[in-house]
Amino acid sequence: MSIYHSLLRTRILAGLQYRGAAIAGMMTQFVWGFLSIMLFNVLGQGIMDPEDVATYVWLRQAFLALTAVWAMDASIFPMIESGEVAYECLRPINLYFLWFVRNIAHRISRCLLRFAPVIIVALVLPEPFRLTLPATPLHGLMFIVSLLMTMLLVVSVNMLMYVFTFFSKNSLGIRVIFMGIFDLLDGGTIPLPFFPEVFQRILSYTFFIGLQTTPLFIYLGQMNPLHGLLLQIIWFLIITGCGYFLLNIALREVEVYGG
Repeated sequence: MSIYHSLLRTRILAGLQYRGAAIAGMMTQFVWGFLSIMLFNVLGQGIMDPEDVATYVWLRQAFLALTAVWAMDASIFPMIESGEVAYECLRPINLYFLWFVRNIAHRISRCLLRFAPVIIVALVLPEPFRLTLPATPLHGLMFIVSLLMTMLLVVSVNMLMYVFTFFSKNSLGIRVIFMGIFDLLDGGTIPLPFFPEVFQRILSYTFFIGLQTTPLFIYLGQMNPLHGLLLQIIWFLIITGCGYFLLNIALREVEVYGG
């Protein structure tokens, strides 16, 4: 565990060096946040309360680095495509957990530089753009726990993307498919209440609801925290188990420069 802890700490400290990119990212998040709030309030009257829309959007923007599928450590893809993954396999450490920890560190370092300014500014904005406090202190605490589970669940999905790259030999198609599907269904781009009722019922039993929808709805008091967390844990174990199993198969059959 000390190896993983050292790796996590080193990668987080390295990621904190990119302050310029963080500032540019924050500006983009503010602009996108204002546009999203105005759009959902205009198109979704009666679907979500304006204060819930604003809170949903600002929390999503503040913790985007933790919850978005595309906010992964993309440097691993070239390693798989070029064959440099052979050097990774020589390390006396489990490759799955090595990449898992790298992704967690990558996401945390990006989030630490951005979330506080977004939250602080959003709390003092005028209505209907203001971020509201959680439904209850308990919901606020469960939101944090669910947010951490979301990060773990998203990273397990990223691990599947890496594994599939072993079999496809090119990551472009994998990334396009995953990002397109998850951006549409994970509650980040379109909140769950804006989907048709049938789609909402279907998504409520899939891992998609365990991504951005669950922690944000817990914060708003619109979801039972224990039910949401249980669903997240179940899907995390399933996806992680599948990813670990498939990676072991891929490593047994991998070819490096024709070897």
